[in-house]
Amino acid sequence: MNDGLVTGAMRACIGTSMPAVRAPEEIGASEVRRYLEVVGDTNPLYRDDAFARELGYAGRVVPPMLILQVLWRLLDANGSISDWPGLTFPPAYKNSRNASQEVTWLRPAYIGDRIEVQHFLKDIYVRRGRAGVPVIYVVRETQIRNQHGETLARQLATVAKLPEAAVKDA
Repeated sequence: MNDGLVTGAMRACIGTSMPAVRAPEEIGASEVRRYLEVVGDTNPLYRDDAFARELGYAGRVVPPMLILQVLWRLLDANGSISDWPGLTFPPAYKNSRNASQEVTWLRPAYIGDRIEVQHFLKDIYVRRGRAGVPVIYVVRETQIRNQHGETLARQLATVAKLPEAAVKDA
């Protein structure tokens, strides 16, 4: 199903990427400490260099969920899927919803790492939603890398673009 909502210009964006965005500073020990205090995590892997090294790590590991917080800060500061160059949605499709996300962790981040993110547009398709209204789904892969270019994690996210009228009626 397409209903004419996904144009050739939109399809041409599939396979393209946004420029990488680097965090303004490295992940600091105090940021990790404050995060652990807030969430109540007492895992020594995140708090004790010697303990982490005994387990084969290079030092204290940054909690994976903190990496996602860094990702969200960078996303908030650098636009959304609606800002993708060349990707123009039909005028009524102004409302975005998170349809799914999946994170694959590939390697740990360490205190002192400087994170960068880069988005890749994987797919765009249309399906009829629960209310019977056509919904545009946009699939984006985000790679989270450290300052050495090593990929720490990949996030596969699907954004549902809905017509504004459908959201008001829901």
